Amino acid sequence: MPRWFRVHAPEEDAWYWFEVGDDGWVLRQAVFVAALPVPVPDAPVPIIDGVVGGASVAASADELVRVREMYGLPGVQFYEAVYGVLAEGPIGTAEGAVDAARAEFEQVWNMALRHRHFSRYDTGPLPVGTRVSGTVAALPWGPGITGLFVDIDSAAQGFRSPDDRPAGYFVDLLNLPRNPEDWPRVGAVLSLEVTTIRISLHSLNKRTDIQVRLRPVHDA
Repeated sequence: MPRWFRVHAPEEDAWYWFEVGDDGWVLRQAVFVAALPVPVPDAPVPIIDGVVGGASVAASADELVRVREMYGLPGVQFYEAVYGVLAEGPIGTAEGAVDAARAEFEQVWNMALRHRHFSRYDTGPLPVGTRVSGTVAALPWGPGITGLFVDIDSAAQGFRSPDDRPAGYFVDLLNLPRNPEDWPRVGAVLSLEVTTIRISLHSLNKRTDIQVRLRPVHDA
């Protein structure tokens, strides 16, 4: 049966929360760092011992395995950019560790996930603000609706979805011209900037979708 506990790291002014299996390997991990701003300031923040500042980690071993199987190393790098790096190997119970109830851990875990979903991702293969060149690959809904997919011109950062649909690089409707006639067509080459990364975890079909969001930029 899993066990749950938290440990304070005074040198970092951080709290580490762990869900650990019988073999001592970490199943899920959340880390809150006092120096990190809370990325959702308008959301009500419950007062919980061991939760200070923003979350730097909300990583799951199962999710990481699934991402690695579906996308390989690039997928792992994107996952770690969004959710942080999971502790490797079996861990013992550190001195000063405080046991936690499952319900308490779940509350903290969901809070850490929310923090990571609204954070700015400045690490990984494509940090926010990275400029890339991309070619319009598909307009699945037609011009003026939802958005379009692009293939970026960097094999080192590229990955394809398992069903071989266009790569997970997406330009949202809000970042495209209001007039559908002005939308770029398939084959057009664009200068783009990374705005965020979205990772959707589908528990029912055990599928994970990684999508890099971009916006067109016009170089001066």
